[in-house]
Amino acid sequence: MSVKRNPKQEGTPFWDCIVQKGECPMQCNQCFYNRPGAYYVPISEMPLIPDPEEVGDGIVRMNCGHDSSMEKDKVIAQAAEYQHAFFNTSIPAGLGEFPGPVVLTANRNEEAPATLLAPPPKNLMYVRLRTSGTNLDLVDLAVEHYTAWQVPVIITFMAYYDVEPRVSSKVCADIGGMPECYEWKVRHINSYWCPTKLFMRYVMNRYQDNRLVSMCSSIGSAYCRDCRNCETHYLQTQKRLRGE
Repeated sequence: MSVKRNPKQEGTPFWDCIVQKGECPMQCNQCFYNRPGAYYVPISEMPLIPDPEEVGDGIVRMNCGHDSSMEKDKVIAQAAEYQHAFFNTSIPAGLGEFPGPVVLTANRNEEAPATLLAPPPKNLMYVRLRTSGTNLDLVDLAVEHYTAWQVPVIITFMAYYDVEPRVSSKVCADIGGMPECYEWKVRHINSYWCPTKLFMRYVMNRYQDNRLVSMCSSIGSAYCRDCRNCETHYLQTQKRLRGE
């Protein structure tokens, strides 16, 4: 039976798969998955498992919500049903246990230092860094560390739904206060305090000379079809794992 597709993934080869039920126990700040009514499928209706025949040669994203390290054996077993799949986790331990590419959110608590793995596991597809108006110095350190190991880094800008975001005095001095950095608007299907284009450009300009750093989606669009980072990094990681 067909499952509802993620509206963010329209026009891409991606499918979501979540085998767990209920809230994610990691309880990351501003998690859209655990926010009541925010996920595009009610989490009370989980699991969300697309049919392998319908997926075909598409790429399955295990755990865009929840965490692939939770009920890991079940996640890995389901991923084996697809031709192409990658995993997503915020737990740094045991990354090498995943049988394919894995994305690590290295700073589950975005206002604390990121986990810096050395050496990173071979199947690490990229590191995701939750980025706010007050943690840029910490993000800089993580970017420097992982890109020195030739690991791609994806900047993921925080959006806030139950608290007004803060902006550091340094950012305020450079580009202005909170209204210049965040705006309240609908992103996909929910309303948030979202980063402005001005703030996103300010952050990404910090890494303009580092080819291994990019952002989730793009400054002009929040849709996967206008990004393709996951598709590119998945294919490159698979080549590396095959020794090509």
